[in-house]
Amino acid sequence: MELDKVKLKSFQAFGWFSVITGIVALALLNISMLSGYDLAIISQLSLWISVILISGLIALFNRQSRSLGFWGLGIAGYLGFFVAVIFILGWIIVPFP
Repeated sequence: MELDKVKLKSFQAFGWFSVITGIVALALLNISMLSGYDLAIISQLSLWISVILISGLIALFNRQSRSLGFWGLGIAGYLGFFVAVIFILGWIIVPFP
């Protein structure tokens, strides 16, 4: 009985971790773009996206934490899509720097 509660809490913790990490990554990306300073998140954005994806996928295995997992996966997908679009637009504007 107690192990079931621990398992439920761990899946929910992974779900909340994916959502909070995704929101922090979005906030840091916006701060970096608006301020013009190069923060460390820009060079490690693929690591952030992979951590959000893995924790979101783990949260999908439980019914109570499934919505949190989908939110984490959605944020990670948005971050990946945003980086790809910005890279493509930058490549179109200046193809050979």
